[in-house]
Formats: sequence, C-alpha cells, structure tokens
Amino acid sequence: MFSNDTRSVVAVSWVALALTASWAMGASSGVSLVLLTITAILPPAVMLALWTDGPPPTIAEVLYEVERKW
Repeated sequence: MFSNDTRSVVAVSWVALALTASWAMGASSGVSLVLLTITAILPPAVMLALWTDGPPPTIAEVLYEVERKW
C-alpha cells in the first residue's frame, strides 16, 4: 500500500512537470499563471483531497496487531 509520502511526491512531481513545461514553452507571465493554476494546482489539490488510505482495518486485523505486540 502507498504511504502518505507517496501522495506528496506525486503532487510535487506534477507541479514540477507543469513548471518545466511552462518554462520550456517560453510562456509569458499571464499565460504561465493560467497554466500553473489549471495544470499544476488543481489536479494535485483534488488528488490529495480524494486519495484515501484504503479501507479501515477489520476487527481481526486490529486484534492480531494487539496480540502480536504482546
């Protein structure tokens, strides 16, 4: 399963890719601002808000962890 760090790495990579694409195209400041807002900020924000850590542990998993620690 992915860790919480993976979400941050994916989001930062996406922003870096959008900034690199903007720089490579030689976009003006107005176009860069729109490009940054649309492609670099909105998708990672939605991804971080909606990406869950998976289903909660079952009772059996919780009991197993407690027994294993003893």
